[in-house]
Amino acid sequence: MASTLQSFSNASGLCSSLLVKVTDPSQQEDVAARIRERYPDYGFFLTRDLPALYAGGTPALQTFLKVVVALSIIVSTLVILLTMYTTVTERTRQIGVLKSLGATRHWIAFEIQKEAMLISLLGVLAGFAVSAVGKFVLVRVTPLNIDLEPIWLLYALGLGIVSGAFGALYPAVRASGLDPVKALSYE
Repeated sequence: MASTLQSFSNASGLCSSLLVKVTDPSQQEDVAARIRERYPDYGFFLTRDLPALYAGGTPALQTFLKVVVALSIIVSTLVILLTMYTTVTERTRQIGVLKSLGATRHWIAFEIQKEAMLISLLGVLAGFAVSAVGKFVLVRVTPLNIDLEPIWLLYALGLGIVSGAFGALYPAVRASGLDPVKALSYE
């Protein structure tokens, strides 16, 4: 089979793969068995197994994906930290008013944390929406079939909320520790 393709393409000894399209997807296993019987010396795999083969055969790809995930967590944590730090700085006077009215350190810290987690949740949901739109466009424009696995969406949701809560920790502690007199005189 490979020699036929090599001679057809005038590239003797250069053919490395051949794709076979099956008109009825339920017959894939039967066609695969017949090809294996006829050409036992050749390697054979189904296209549905390609992602697993690429992932297993390219260890650098897995390392790259882990680095991308780690960097995205670090960047999202820093963005939340900067956002909440700016928010606390801008609301110093209001925090002073709340403290002078009897708000406890825990209540103020918890309010800052709640706001950060809400921002993180909205960011993760926006990311899900962008992913869904991107999937829709890619599936319509290209022959790719893209799966958004629910377990990975759940991981993204959890990591987004945790990184938001962690990023808001310092601004929340800083806000709860403000002196009411100094905070009221802050301009």
